[in-house]
Amino acid sequence: MTSNKRTVEDLIAELEGPAPSGGGPAKGKPPGGKPRLSAAASPGFGGRWLLAFALLPLGFSAGWTAAGLRPPAQGAAAMKPGKETRQDLLAAGWQESDQGVFTRRCQDNCRRPLLYGGGLVDVMEVNCLERPCGEIQVDFGVLDGRGQVIDQIIERRSGRQGERLQLVIESQRSEARRFVLRSFSAKARID
Repeated sequence: MTSNKRTVEDLIAELEGPAPSGGGPAKGKPPGGKPRLSAAASPGFGGRWLLAFALLPLGFSAGWTAAGLRPPAQGAAAMKPGKETRQDLLAAGWQESDQGVFTRRCQDNCRRPLLYGGGLVDVMEVNCLERPCGEIQVDFGVLDGRGQVIDQIIERRSGRQGERLQLVIESQRSEARRFVLRSFSAKARID
């Protein structure tokens, strides 16, 4: 095997500049005696990093904009949540559980959690459309496969007027098959 006596600097100089003449300096130094800059220290290298960092936020903002242009999911309300009316909610499957407060099992914009190792998880939506919900208390019965109540879950949360909440109901019991709403209350104090 023959030894290659040319250095990396010689190869770079050969690629970037004219072919060296017989009387030129050796070891990749250009005429004038100054050593060549490495690729990391060259002026073009910093410009490449600057360009990369400038394109990163541009790509992020383009993706964010494109995600906002998607059509609404099938069955989702065409209006914004702040513009909903009582009739819109009732038509979409909501129930008026308390005066001005609507509930339903989550259907449209839900991230249902996955539970590994047995048990059951569900999500309930609460919409405080016409008044503040205040202190929300929801009581669920946990049923097994035969329809027998095997556990009770009570969830508490606060809600303001115009707010839509998602309550995650979870039972760790492996024999749990479904949840039954036993009671719902939304008590608010208006000063």
